[in-house]
Amino acid sequence: MERSWDMYKPSRRASITHPLLSYVQVLGKRTADHAEQLAKEGKGETLSLAIGDPALDGNLPPPKVYLDAMTEAVETTRCNGYTSSLGTPDARAAVAAYWTRWFAPSEPTKLTAADVILASGCSDALSIVMGALVGSGDRILLSQPLFPQYTVLADYYGVEPVFYDCDPSKEWEVDLVGLQALLDKDQQEGRKIKAMLINNPSNPCGSNWSRSHVEAVVKLCEANGIPLVSDEIYAGMTFDIHSPSPGASPFTSVADIASTATRFIVSGASKRFGVPGDRLGWILQVDPTGRGAKVFKGCGTLTGRFLLPHTVLQRSIIQVLQETDESYYNHALGVLKKNAAHLYGELRAVKGLEPVVPAGGMFMSVRLHIPDFKEEIQNGVDFAGLLAAEENVHVFPGDPFRMPNAFRLTISRPSDITEESTRRIVAFCKRHTQ
Repeated sequence: MERSWDMYKPSRRASITHPLLSYVQVLGKRTADHAEQLAKEGKGETLSLAIGDPALDGNLPPPKVYLDAMTEAVETTRCNGYTSSLGTPDARAAVAAYWTRWFAPSEPTKLTAADVILASGCSDALSIVMGALVGSGDRILLSQPLFPQYTVLADYYGVEPVFYDCDPSKEWEVDLVGLQALLDKDQQEGRKIKAMLINNPSNPCGSNWSRSHVEAVVKLCEANGIPLVSDEIYAGMTFDIHSPSPGASPFTSVADIASTATRFIVSGASKRFGVPGDRLGWILQVDPTGRGAKVFKGCGTLTGRFLLPHTVLQRSIIQVLQETDESYYNHALGVLKKNAAHLYGELRAVKGLEPVVPAGGMFMSVRLHIPDFKEEIQNGVDFAGLLAAEENVHVFPGDPFRMPNAFRLTISRPSDITEESTRRIVAFCKRHTQ
């Protein structure tokens, strides 16, 4: 048979798309289709509360020590060569010490360099862990709502997602009774669930679980023999909009819970240090019994795919993790908290909107009471599309997050953008409610 390029098609994996990227294009088109009218109304500039990028506006800059350390690393002649695919020993040790200091101070078994693998951002870290932990035909427990990257990775690896519920009336806590029922059902079907994935603080929910709830989740995994994967990219980025104290709503890492459960934490520098484009992430294992040793070794094997992250970052992050002080973190929290308080305070008074109190991360969720809206708005997609067309304000509908009849807002933009966006959302809702 004669060969032809018509024989070649993209693989199944290459056809898996990220739903958020599709919605960015949809929102942009809705605005473009109404650009002339928007300009006449003085709304020519798009105000986006859709994308959560702390580096977008310069109001959440990286710490000075980060810039100094990067400059020093670039200027040396020692950062241009290969390193271990696991990361340099010094950088891994710095991550372990940082996590122990800030997020696992009460756990007697301290993390070491041997418990850390570096990756190209938190998303890459999660891809590595999932690739080592689950495979085709397995099942993984995923939350709803959730960050869409999780379903993208599950599809990529041929893994079946099993969704457990988080309750907005209880600050998005896991429905533990429902979760146990899913595990019991799976046991009857041959124990195909191989892991549970959580995200705290949450994107898109903006929640921060109490210590007691984090402990309950860890203990449930321990009792059922399920490895726990915890996405903690927003670790330390928590607040209480009703309190003046920066530490009024502390974050609890699963690493700080006394348990024999096997845990794999994924995180990175992107959000807390305001450098998502630099792509530095890490995997931490908390495995008191050693039962997850083979999986963690598998994570190390998978890092050989690309030999990332680059050496300059690995050298500079050591100084950054050691020297960044609490005043830097508190400044960023102040920005997020101010925006969160403004959005929640304004939107909770609007007919048709039911914002959930934000407590962590860079986002907040707003539920839609559909009966309050006119017939042109029947779901979150309708709401976001019309808002883009009429007000040139972009928000993500809740649908790609498995959060129907809702939308997600970022709280990281400058206050003037946040306040003008809020004003337009309020005006929009007044026109479209009945």
